[in-house]
Amino acid sequence: MQVARPRVDHEQGATFVELFFDLVFVFAITQLTATVLHDLTWGGVGRGAVVFWLVWWAWTQFTWTLNMADTEHALVRVPTLVATAVAFFLAQAVPDAYGDAGLWFAGSYAIGRIIGIAVQAWVVRGGEADDAAIWIFGGASLAGIALVLAGGAVEGDLRLWLWLAAVAADLVTVAFAGRGRWELAPGHFAERHGLIVIIALGESLIAAGVATEELSRDVAFAVTTGGAVAGACALWWTYFGVLHGGFEHRLAEQTLDTRGAFARDVFSLWHAVVVAGVIGIAIGFESAVAHPNDPLEGASALALTVGVVMFVGGLTAAAARAGLRAAVGPRLLFVAVVLVSTPVIPSLPAPVTLWALAAGATALAVWEGRHLSHPEPVEA
Repeated sequence: MQVARPRVDHEQGATFVELFFDLVFVFAITQLTATVLHDLTWGGVGRGAVVFWLVWWAWTQFTWTLNMADTEHALVRVPTLVATAVAFFLAQAVPDAYGDAGLWFAGSYAIGRIIGIAVQAWVVRGGEADDAAIWIFGGASLAGIALVLAGGAVEGDLRLWLWLAAVAADLVTVAFAGRGRWELAPGHFAERHGLIVIIALGESLIAAGVATEELSRDVAFAVTTGGAVAGACALWWTYFGVLHGGFEHRLAEQTLDTRGAFARDVFSLWHAVVVAGVIGIAIGFESAVAHPNDPLEGASALALTVGVVMFVGGLTAAAARAGLRAAVGPRLLFVAVVLVSTPVIPSLPAPVTLWALAAGATALAVWEGRHLSHPEPVEA
């Protein structure tokens, strides 16, 4: 009995099983935000950054795996649901990844990655892309996976060093694998990354909302919370106003020879910076809303500004890589203003900081909406 092909030959939107898979990573991002918030030191942030990369790489694996996959096919859907369950164990282990849960974290990561690579190799078979690209990627990825497992099995600083080596191995792997011929559906790929940005920004509001649970609902509460919501909405606008459509359009223009490298750089790598930035933003929002009558403290203020710089700066770099050069100048100016304002923020009331962020991001989004061209929708 012949098994039906597990791939689609037409453009598709994100499917229910993919959205279900993404929800587990909401939990992982929430866990990581809380962990970093409780250890706002350079060491704590550095360790959190390594864990973030591994969480991100586990997620982004499936943006490639399921891009051309028929998620209605049982032999695609079932492994994806298994990976969703595995990702839950990954997420719940995040707070203690450098402690007793290290092997749980590493083992879950390894199982999820191997499932993703196996399904991807099966899906791309017989397509227009070069099968060798996925085999190079899959084979080389085993080095990073092995380093993560080895790190989970040891204790102390050695775990961190092994996981850093795994990150380096991942970067080397994608540098070589991106040179191959990759068949990708542009709309689906852009949509998946847009959804994770929405999830991350939504998580920043969840963090702010949790911080309001024991507060008196007075004017300070309303102004500060409103500033956090306005800031998140304005940052959303800077992404989905023009850039998201521009990224999709430019991806569609790529040939099979250049599409893999483009998707790797603009989405898999620079979007990692964007989403990581939202964690810093969430920490700033939560701290501001929890103390609406006070300025943001030094570490929280720095987390907010660095998060905003990473969010806008990551999108700026992605825009430059995508050839959307008209968006680069104004965004660099915005980043420069944020950086110059960093020393002043700890002396300002928290609501002033949040509303200033909202105003600046809104101005950037409005300018882009008026001066940058909106690409035509990509045809399926």
